[in-house]
Amino acid sequence: MRHHDHPTQARAHILARNWNQALELGRAWSQADPNDPIARLLLVTGLLLKGDYREAHAQHDRLFRLPVEDEGDTAVQQDPPDNPGTRLFLGLTLAQIGDLEGAIREYKESARLAPDDPVPHYFHGQALHTLDRLDMAIREYREAVTRAPQDVRMRLNLGSAYYEQGILESAIAQYREALKLNPDDPYIHYNLGLALADQGRFEPAIAAYKESARLNPKDPLVRYALGVVQETKGRANEAISEFEAAVQLAPTMASAYAKLGWLYYNKNKVPQALENFEKAARYDPDDAQTLHGLGLAKLASGKKDEGILSLKQAYQNEEREDKKRLIRSVLVKVGAMSH
Repeated sequence: MRHHDHPTQARAHILARNWNQALELGRAWSQADPNDPIARLLLVTGLLLKGDYREAHAQHDRLFRLPVEDEGDTAVQQDPPDNPGTRLFLGLTLAQIGDLEGAIREYKESARLAPDDPVPHYFHGQALHTLDRLDMAIREYREAVTRAPQDVRMRLNLGSAYYEQGILESAIAQYREALKLNPDDPYIHYNLGLALADQGRFEPAIAAYKESARLNPKDPLVRYALGVVQETKGRANEAISEFEAAVQLAPTMASAYAKLGWLYYNKNKVPQALENFEKAARYDPDDAQTLHGLGLAKLASGKKDEGILSLKQAYQNEEREDKKRLIRSVLVKVGAMSH
């Protein structure tokens, strides 16, 4: 049974853009009537506006497992079209069902009706970002940051868009500003490390990754990224330690096993190299570089036929011509391929 005052309350909160109250109502309504899709939609929207994307995603999945009710008293249907809160709510609703172009139209209208509100620009930027329109997404994120310079989400998304566009200095600046606002967020430290590493500033990148790992010691991606930078700096032992930590946290991370395989192979530790290449191939059997390393390790272990088979698979899967030439040279050397 639907609580008939809930749609009225939801409508009032949306019109007034009282998003915290809308979220609280969405929680209460969905708990009272778990099968009401409008209640769940209000909850998802409130979570998105709060920035709790993980729970919003979970609630989104539940939303689309609920029965659809054919009722005419929903908040979105009753709202007038010229209210900024309604436009924003409708835009988020359209984004939830995959209509990003429709969502963009509503975000634009919400921003026109409430020109000082950063939120429509923020979600407009997200929709453009999803559609890979990075230049336009950056413009919207910048508008959001201008209106809400103390909001970490706004700066983080702007930084990520700059990073994807290859504008690393601007990305780094936004991540540093975000860290001033929330220095204990491991994700921001990780993003800063990525941008610094791509810029070739490896020591500051290592410091950023280490801080991210300290704040979130269970994240294997941070340990992997730290291993990559240590390897780039020629610190093989430190790199091995980081990749070992990564596979302890994520036992199916093929890329980390492959990195370990090459590091051990280059240190002439063939048994350890073979063990790690085999694990990498188990979890990513088509990766050309893994197969290349596996073939070399098998040859070094005296398993010539198996090594040749892996190298031939590597040669077939490899797309880069320079790497294909390396694999071919080994096959020629062992008599498995003619000049």
